[in-house]
Amino acid sequence: MELKDVKEFLDENKEDEDVKKFVGGLINLDLIKSVANEDKDVRSWLDSEKDKHSSKSLDTWKSNNLEKLLDEEIKKRFPDKDPKDTELEKMKAEIEKIKAESVRKELTNKAIKIATEKKLPVSLVDFLIANDEETTLKNLGVLEETLKTTVQGAVEEKIKGNDYKPPKDEKEENNSSNFMSIIKENQAKRD
Repeated sequence: MELKDVKEFLDENKEDEDVKKFVGGLINLDLIKSVANEDKDVRSWLDSEKDKHSSKSLDTWKSNNLEKLLDEEIKKRFPDKDPKDTELEKMKAEIEKIKAESVRKELTNKAIKIATEKKLPVSLVDFLIANDEETTLKNLGVLEETLKTTVQGAVEEKIKGNDYKPPKDEKEENNSSNFMSIIKENQAKRD
C-alpha cells in the first residue's frame, strides 16, 4: 500500500469513529509544540493568530471597560461640584472684587489729597496707585522728589544762562526823577 492509497482511505472514511480516533491519536500537544518550534511557517501562522486574538480581546476590553475607568479617574481628579458650592465661589469672588475696588478708591482719594497738598499734578495719581497704601505713598514720594529735582535743575540752568543786563541810559534817570515829580504834583493837587 502506498501513501496515496492511505490518503484515499482516510478521505473516504473520515466520518468513521475508529478512523477519527486513530488520526486524533497521531496528533497531540507535544507534536504541535515541536512543529511550531521547528517550522518557521507554522510559527509565523501561530504568532499571527495569537496577535489577532490579542488585538480582538484588547478591543473588547477597551469597549467594555476603558470608558468606565476613565470616567472614574476623571471623577476622582475633578469631583463634581455642588451647584451651591459653585454659587458660593462666585459670591466670594464678587466680594473680593468689591473689596479691591473699595481699597483702590480709598487709595486714590488719599493720593489725590496728598498730591494736592504737595502741589503735585493730580492727573498722574492714577499711575501711582499700587495694591497697598505704603507702596502708593512711596510712589508719590518718588514723583515729588523727581519733580523737585527736575524743577530745581531747570531753575539753576535758567539762572546760569541769564546774562541779560539792562542798558544804562541817562533817560532812565530822568524818567525816574520825572516820575517822582509827577507824583508830587498829583499829591499837591489833592491837598
